[in-house]
Amino acid sequence: MEWVKLFYSNQHEWAGVYNGDVAETHRKNAATLQRLAGGRIGRLLELGAGGGQNAAALADLGYSVVAIELMPSGAKNAQKLASQPRKGQLRVIEGDFYEIEFPYPFDIVCYWDGFGIGSDEDQRRLLRRIASWLRPIGFALVEVYTPWYWAGAAGREMNFGKVIRRYDFNTESCRMLDRWWPVGHEEQAVTQSLRCYSPDDLQTLLKATGLTLESVESRGAFDPERGFVEHVPIQQAMQYLAKLIPESH
Repeated sequence: MEWVKLFYSNQHEWAGVYNGDVAETHRKNAATLQRLAGGRIGRLLELGAGGGQNAAALADLGYSVVAIELMPSGAKNAQKLASQPRKGQLRVIEGDFYEIEFPYPFDIVCYWDGFGIGSDEDQRRLLRRIASWLRPIGFALVEVYTPWYWAGAAGREMNFGKVIRRYDFNTESCRMLDRWWPVGHEEQAVTQSLRCYSPDDLQTLLKATGLTLESVESRGAFDPERGFVEHVPIQQAMQYLAKLIPESH
């Protein structure tokens, strides 16, 4: 996983991906989580929090949030959001969620947009950690990339002003590849690589992790002609949201 820090640091330097305040998309994520929690408010852990916008939106709903972010640039923006008045609490930790320990359990653990870094065993190790962080009646929400969408997106290229982005897909390892470089400098390209899982694949991955799959729901898809389409069948979705519960639930 040597690419992780290089990719995310360059992505931020070139496009400022961690910067900014809470936007409507973050409010929608928070509302989705609250709906799946049955309206229950409690202690929440967010993994890979980026710039902290989702965590801040959840704190605005009254959740007591601990947000972990590996990249200093993301943690800095999240700390800025945490310093602003919120209905609930927001604590930001700069660190690696594969290494950090907590002295107390959480009602909810969430991981938006990033699951799939590393090998299947890396995912299982993380899932076992998530299970250990949850209360017996808690749950986890994890966004999972779908193989069918990303296989179809292979070769798609986009220009973001000073940056070019191109998708590819490794069929052998079932991984989406997200390549970024400054315009005119493809030799500087960095690539994100995320393992994609169908719901059946995820069921297999969950064995012996202490978690079980309760439900999945589509997270929409990006269409080159229509832009982002929020409501699509899961068979067309770029991601789905998996609700995981402890096996002893």
